[in-house]
Amino acid sequence: MLELRIGGHPILGAIDARVAEGDRICLLGPSGVGKTTLLNGIAGLDRRLNGMIRRRAELRVGYLFQEHRLLPWRTVRQNLAMVGARNDEIDRLLAQVGLADAAEALPDQLSLGMARRAALARSLAIKPDLLLLDEPFASLDPDRAAELRGLITRLLDAHPRMAMICVTHDARDADDLANRLWYLDGTPAELHWDQPLSARTSASRISERLRRLNV
Repeated sequence: MLELRIGGHPILGAIDARVAEGDRICLLGPSGVGKTTLLNGIAGLDRRLNGMIRRRAELRVGYLFQEHRLLPWRTVRQNLAMVGARNDEIDRLLAQVGLADAAEALPDQLSLGMARRAALARSLAIKPDLLLLDEPFASLDPDRAAELRGLITRLLDAHPRMAMICVTHDARDADDLANRLWYLDGTPAELHWDQPLSARTSASRISERLRRLNV
């Protein structure tokens, strides 16, 4: 699906990794190390990484940014329609994310959690093979964060071939969401960990051990 062979970037060092169908990757590492830069490169938004990241030609990528980036002068329905979703698809997606009653609302009329869910619906509207999530739980209270984690888990379970890469600062998110852990650290940043997760492994313990090793 996706192959990364990165080198010579001002922020990212040597990174050699692959993403396959069904991978649920959580990307951890210190603040400012380059996690969002890597995600932007995978999405094709960082031209400095052109040629270093090889994607399947027809790969469809959905991206939930840190900010919801919904157009404020468009309703939720209109925001989804702009990426090509039909009315029936919009109704289905909004029902899936718990926003069936918010289709005609403007983004400024939504809470932060609701706006994140609307942006997630927009990301899913393109029927992605790869879903990118950049700090999707940031600034949410614990209950709203748990609600969104549960929603993302259910959506991934419903689309088992869809891959995910989620940037997060909280290893507990990886324990809930991921079947594979990436840990980015160093200057320039490199992958210090790229291994599957199982019921017997804890992302929290792994990331804490790596953090202490790299202090």
